[in-house]
Formats: sequence, structure tokens, C-alpha cells
Amino acid sequence: MPPQTKGTTFRDNEEEEELQIEEPVPMSPLISLLHLRHTYASQYVDESKREEAKAKILKEAYDHNMAPYLRFICESFAWSLEESKMQEMDAFNAKKLEELDARLKDAQENLGDVEVRESLLAKCEHFARIGDLQECLKFNMECSSKTLAAGPKLDLCFQRILLGIAFSDNEIAANGVRDAHRLMKDGDWERRNRLKVYEGIYYVFIRDFKRGSELLLDSISTFASSELMDFNEFILITVVASLPVLSRSDLKQQILDSPEVRSANIKDVFHLITVIYNCRYKEVFSALDTVCQHLRGIVYLSQHVNYFFREVRVLVFTQFLDSYSSVTLNSMSAAFGIPPPVLDNMLGTLISNERIACKMDRVSDSITTYRGDTTNFDYHRIVKNGDLLLNRIQKLSRLAEM
Repeated sequence: MPPQTKGTTFRDNEEEEELQIEEPVPMSPLISLLHLRHTYASQYVDESKREEAKAKILKEAYDHNMAPYLRFICESFAWSLEESKMQEMDAFNAKKLEELDARLKDAQENLGDVEVRESLLAKCEHFARIGDLQECLKFNMECSSKTLAAGPKLDLCFQRILLGIAFSDNEIAANGVRDAHRLMKDGDWERRNRLKVYEGIYYVFIRDFKRGSELLLDSISTFASSELMDFNEFILITVVASLPVLSRSDLKQQILDSPEVRSANIKDVFHLITVIYNCRYKEVFSALDTVCQHLRGIVYLSQHVNYFFREVRVLVFTQFLDSYSSVTLNSMSAAFGIPPPVLDNMLGTLISNERIACKMDRVSDSITTYRGDTTNFDYHRIVKNGDLLLNRIQKLSRLAEM
């Protein structure tokens, strides 16, 4: 279960009043390890940083007796295990588990349901801390079955979502989101906001930028999920997920004019959005390249960098062409600072994939835009996809008859 918000107490000498100042919740150790795993696995990171990430992973595992997690890591990266240290950690964990089992047995025999639940929760948190995914999920569900109040049940759902994210298991995260929604009708305001962040990150992780951005944008002013990420990273992910899906007016209102976005340290991404909104097309692709290089280091977005690049390219080309009924290839090339043959190839691919509503005349080197009926576009797309599906079914039927 994610740790609760900490507080620092100050006392006024005159009025003797206490004031609680909330401190950010520290990032979950499993999420920190997820970032380190990503750094180690990335092909865009130099060898020294990869070795540094490996050293930090091993130190965290050894310091907290994370034998199950270390086995998971070593299997993923083909690292060799130090048997002596593994045996030492296993012995420590076995002793700790005996203590937790004794506590649970005593609660079951001599105490009430509250104490039983607390004992189960302690085992759940122990397995989470040592990175034993399956055992943590097992006791998480058992603890949930002993929990009546909606708030603590939701906290257990949040833990399952976090585990799914930390171990890159989308099914676990999806089940946690589903269970949380089922309970949220009785949830409080804080947990509703936390669910928006957790669910939004999950949708970004599976490349549903539209649903993810809606949830994350709705959480900007109430962000309180620092166990997943810090505020700057949250804003960056929100902005990146929103850019390909927001309209121009919404981009201005919800991103460019947002005080939370403007206060975050995301100058490269903010510069990209600014040049797109202000139609400074010659700067777009250099700014986009800088942002994409940065996104490769962010675990939640690294696998979507190429997708993001393609979607932003469609966005800026469409925005440019919407201003004209016809434009020459050379004029568009000059506006974007892209050589005509490269631009020709880009546009040809996008037009053939029906991503841009225009036609190219290679004789006159002109591009003619048209405002097609969206229903007509959808109809032709359905027919095209239907033909592909029928062809595949026919191939399968022929194979079945052989």
C-alpha cells in the first residue's frame, strides 16, 4: 500500500497552534527500481550509466533483502547470482516471515478481525518490499477480503495497480483499475484524484493517449501521487499525451495557459508546443527531435516515442495544410525546412494511409487539400479494413481445408 502523506508540525509561540505542513510521499522503491531497470535496458544510454543503474539495483536489493526481485531481475537481464548473498537474504526473509506468521496466528486465535487484517497487511507490505510479486498479490487479495471499509480496500487496489506498473504487467494493472472503479462510488475525494492519476498513467502506458490525457489533465491541480512520479514528470507525461489528441483551442486553454504546466520544469516540451501553436514550422522538427530524445529516458513513454513523433508530424502537417486550398511542395518544404524529396516521401506515406486529407500532383508539384465528409472517410476505411479481414479469413479457410 502506498505510504500515507507525512506531516511536519510547527508551533506558533503566541497562539500555541499547530500547523501541519504536508510533505510529498516518497517514490515507491519498486517504481524507483523500474526506472533503473529501464535505464539499464535502454540502448540510448551509455555504458557508464548502465553500469551505474545496475549497481544501484543491486545495492537496493542487497540492502533490503530483495531476493525474489533480484531473481526476477537476473532472469530478465541474464545476470549471475551470488549464491552466498542469496542464501543470506533468503534466511533473513524466512525469519521475518516466521515472525509475521506468528503474529497472524496469534491474531486469528486471540484477537479480532482488525488485528487479523493488520497482520495480513503487514505480510503484504513485506512481500511488496522484497519484490515478491505473486506472494504480495496473494496477501493483497486476502487482506482485501477481510477489509470492509471502502478506503482501505481502494488503497489495496492502488497497490495492485502500482505492482502492475512496477513489473510492467498490464493485466495486473488493468484488474486493479477495474476493481478500484467498482469501489470508487464510496471513495473519498483524495482517492478519486489518485485513481485518475493511476488510471491515466496506465492508459498512457498502453498507448491510449486520449483516455490517459483526459484523466491526467483532470488531475493537474490536485496531483498527490508522488509514489508514482514527481510533479515535473507528471506534467511532462500529461503534456506529451495531450499534444496529439487536443484541439488547437484546448491546447491553448489546458496546456499553454495552465499555471501548473508553466510552473513545471519542462522547457523542451513547452517549447515544442509553443512553436506548434504559433505556427513556427521551421522550428518544429528540431524541437520535436529534442523532445523525442528526452522521452526515450522516461519509462512510461519510451516505447511510444516513434508513435508520438508520427502523430505530431500528422498534427503539424494538417495544421499547415488547413490554411490553404492549394500549396506547392517547394513552399511547404521551405516552411518546414525539409528537403522537397524527403517531404514528398513523408506526405506520400501519410496520404496513402489516409492520415492527411490532401492530394499531390507530382507534375505541377502542388498539394491540394480537401475537406472531406468524415462519414465518407469512415465508410471507406471500414470497407478497406473489411476487405483485408475477408482476405485473411479466406486464407485461413484454405489452410484449414488442406
